[in-house]
Amino acid sequence: MRNNSFIKKHQTVILLFLSILVGLLVMRYILSDVGRVPKSDYKVLKNMSVEVQHEDGSVDNFQSYLFNFSSRKDHITMHFPLESEWKAEYQTINFFFYNSVVKAYYKDQLLVSYGENLKRHMIGHLKISIPVPLEAYGDEIRVEIDPQLDILEDNFDVPVLMAKGTEFYYPMISQETTYPIFVMTLIGSFIGIVIFAFFFKTHVYASEGMWLFSLVFAITLWHLGNTGLAYLLFPREDLSAVCEYVGMYLLLPTAPLYASYETSRKVVREYLRVVGSIFLAFFLLCLILYIFPTGFQYTGHLRLVQTAQIVMVFSSMASLLFPGKKIKNNSDYILGYGLVFVAVFGILEQVRIILAGSITEKWPGFLQSFVTTGFSKILILLLIIVFITSYVFKVILIAQAGIEEKHLKYLAYTDRLTGLGNRQYLQDQLEVLDHSKKKDYAAIFMDINDLKLTNDLYGHESGDRLIQMVAEAIQDAMAEVEGFSGRNGGDEFVCIVFPASAVFEVENKIKEYLRNTKEKQNPPFPVSISMGSASYREVAEKLPIEKREHLTVSHVIRQADGKMYDDKYRMKKSRDQEISF
Repeated sequence: MRNNSFIKKHQTVILLFLSILVGLLVMRYILSDVGRVPKSDYKVLKNMSVEVQHEDGSVDNFQSYLFNFSSRKDHITMHFPLESEWKAEYQTINFFFYNSVVKAYYKDQLLVSYGENLKRHMIGHLKISIPVPLEAYGDEIRVEIDPQLDILEDNFDVPVLMAKGTEFYYPMISQETTYPIFVMTLIGSFIGIVIFAFFFKTHVYASEGMWLFSLVFAITLWHLGNTGLAYLLFPREDLSAVCEYVGMYLLLPTAPLYASYETSRKVVREYLRVVGSIFLAFFLLCLILYIFPTGFQYTGHLRLVQTAQIVMVFSSMASLLFPGKKIKNNSDYILGYGLVFVAVFGILEQVRIILAGSITEKWPGFLQSFVTTGFSKILILLLIIVFITSYVFKVILIAQAGIEEKHLKYLAYTDRLTGLGNRQYLQDQLEVLDHSKKKDYAAIFMDINDLKLTNDLYGHESGDRLIQMVAEAIQDAMAEVEGFSGRNGGDEFVCIVFPASAVFEVENKIKEYLRNTKEKQNPPFPVSISMGSASYREVAEKLPIEKREHLTVSHVIRQADGKMYDDKYRMKKSRDQEISF
């Protein structure tokens, strides 16, 4: 019974996640079938060996691609045996390696060299492509590596033998499904940043949306750089190599700044915003130092930055998991349940990265499998789904609240019988007009003749219809002029017209509309109104100069009200004379 109530309560969220999951599975099936690099086009060189010679002359030997080193003074030698039956023209051996001098040999013949004249920008994954001569089949290719870092930044991926010309697709192997998803996410999040930045100051949800899409952009950019997929997206190698670190540094401010909008705890919110602002300044400073020829490198204090990243991500996740909200909605439930899984995979990925440079073939098999598992793929997909769907639900709630607020405001300021503004609406508008100091306007005061008589003789429905006829005449007359109008109460109406010269046109239109309505509908009750008008300048001219600065719209309406009674008196006198005659 309890499970049924839980499902019923969160039915929308469950259906949403199921639909997204089905969509991703369908996309995976289509892309894996259509876009996959055929296995016949490449061979994985798992049968390799590695020697790491240390500064003191000692040597560590490894019989697989899982190895490590401990200093930039270490010298790494890799051996790639090539079987005779693989022999074919124009083939290359492809792999990634971080910021190093890489030279490939067949016997003593230098085949290719990378990193000797390396720009400082090329600090990330170097994409190595070694042309294989025909005589090397049945023998081996030797690769000599002098690292420029003191650590192996991530685990070394297995090299792949591919036909020359197809090595462009090497980064996509085993990532055919996720590549288009992450590229679309990167582009979409960048567009989202631009759009929400434009509305940053004008819409309540735009600031949170900008930091949300900045966070998604940072994580996606980091993943594309970390996996080498950036080489398929960016034509410049130096940009592809450094984008991993730009994404990592951008994650430092965006995670806490986004999380600050989701917590109800004031102290936590202030902490996240202050820390996020500090790291935002740090990110911008590093970016400026990197762009200009200052010699700055993102890898200078990499482990320190990674530690700060873990602290910021943990703080942000904790605030999102425990926002301190007493009343939760679908957006909060999506964040709450989804971030449990995101946090787990995020911690696993951070631990994997830290351990990746240490785990070798000598470690237990489950740890070897751990450091080669792509937790980041699952993490980013989960994060995209959780954050964006939660944000969409939140925007919907904000929009619904806005609609409800407008509806309540409409009810509070609208006369239900006529659809015109009510007395409260008129008072607020008149106060605004007084504060605006506008002078070129006129007021019309109207009163329905014989409304009580109509109610008594023909019923209140006829009286209501008479009021509506007058309101329709006012709406028609005010449609093409600037100003506002409303029902002052009972049988009284007020119009404010800009400029004052348009007042007579409005009066004539109201009278004409009522005459036409009376002729077309031929109601049994009398249809007529008394009206009077006065302009600001007209009233001001009758006052001493020293009193004019205290003139308000109430004085103008009072003058129009007086003229309305004069008009009513004339109409009554004329009607009495007709009856007497």
